[in-house]
Amino acid sequence: MSTITKLNQWLQAGLITPAQHANILSFEAEHRQHSNGWLYSFMILGAAIIGLGVISLIAANWANIPANLKLGVDFALLTLLAIGVFWQYPKRHNGLWFEVLLVGFMLLCLATIGLIAQLYHLNGKWYHALVFWAAITFLLSLFARNLLTRFGWVTLLLQGLIWSLMDFTTPHLGLQWEILPAVFLLAPLLTAVLYYATMHSKLLHGFTHSLFFWFQLTAIIALAFADIVRSGGEMTAYQVAWFVPAYIAAALLSVGILRHKAYRWLNRVLLLGIVGLLLLYYHPDWLFNGQTDDIRAPLLTLTILFLYALHAGNSGHQRTFNLVTFLIGLRFVILYFQAMGGLAASGVGLIISGSLIIGITWLWYKGRDRLREWTKRLQG
Repeated sequence: MSTITKLNQWLQAGLITPAQHANILSFEAEHRQHSNGWLYSFMILGAAIIGLGVISLIAANWANIPANLKLGVDFALLTLLAIGVFWQYPKRHNGLWFEVLLVGFMLLCLATIGLIAQLYHLNGKWYHALVFWAAITFLLSLFARNLLTRFGWVTLLLQGLIWSLMDFTTPHLGLQWEILPAVFLLAPLLTAVLYYATMHSKLLHGFTHSLFFWFQLTAIIALAFADIVRSGGEMTAYQVAWFVPAYIAAALLSVGILRHKAYRWLNRVLLLGIVGLLLLYYHPDWLFNGQTDDIRAPLLTLTILFLYALHAGNSGHQRTFNLVTFLIGLRFVILYFQAMGGLAASGVGLIISGSLIIGITWLWYKGRDRLREWTKRLQG
């Protein structure tokens, strides 16, 4: 709903006077911030297409280009972009060119790392290159004004950190697909640790939204993965050593939860319980013994989601609360289909299934506000 529509409704309801209505409209017209998101997106798209064209031309003649010429052109482009960034720095609050040049410079830094590794036959891993790139561009990322720039930097940093940490405990990392459960467990825990770290620093506060997004996404993936493989009786023969980075991240996260000043004791207990249950979920043989169709898997998933919903509602995070309660309802529906098996595909089963989906959806829509208010009153 637009601002003008709201003001008209308030005026008709007698909440504001005609004079106030006119003053607000005048103020909004004078201080209107023009959205340049579409312009920024198309400029980035155009720059990316130009870059792809240049890359295709270079790739066609790559073997015939001397190494010194490759490096010379690369560093010349870096210099030009650096000059452009410095030139546009005073206009960074209102101009788009600063952001475009900054993104181009940061991406070219990553390409330069790859070029040097290729020319001098360095044997480093790709995730080590990402960590190194994130380190040398960290200060530049602090000047980024656009959320997408910081989001991209955070995304590549997380990729580099997660796989680099796994490399410490797993030799020949790229050859073992069995390591994925440890990666799925480490991802949300490490992201949450970084999220808490940025919350305590005003300088790093611009990264919190990106980290929170990746925390929620990786947590959902980790929970879904564990639910699927545990229900199928898998993930029982993995080495505990693979999970050491995740255990360290869990310990650091627990310290961050306990030291968070905005949390009440209820929030701390809920979050620590979630961390403990997630570690239990992924441990090779503490709770699960390889049994297929293990009912403990969905029950553990629902318990973790319920605890996090209580935390989100009690903390006032409405969107997170709505998302988690929706996932709880979705898991109940999936559990129903798992329990019914082939009967769910019959005529009567389809009628019951459709009614169940409608009923759960209606109950969630009607009861989410009351449930959220109830969670807010906990330890009130």
